[in-house]
Amino acid sequence: MPSPKRPSFSGARVVVALGIGFVVGLCLVFFFQVIISHTPADIHDMRIRGFYGMLIISSSLAAIVIETTRQLQAGSSDPSYHHHWWGR
Repeated sequence: MPSPKRPSFSGARVVVALGIGFVVGLCLVFFFQVIISHTPADIHDMRIRGFYGMLIISSSLAAIVIETTRQLQAGSSDPSYHHHWWGR
């Protein structure tokens, strides 16, 4: 019985994941902007912009890491890994 063909790494899927992570980050920024604008807190604009930038960057990086890890695990050449995880 021949072994099933392992999927190869796709950079295009990683770029799509980057876009999705960026959109999720923008949604989080909008969410926090609404919350912060309706509070009496006085926060400096540069700190808020820095926080928003960190939200967008971290969500984009998280999406890239998740998709890259998923593709590398699916393309693993170790038969025991695939038997354990995919053989159910």
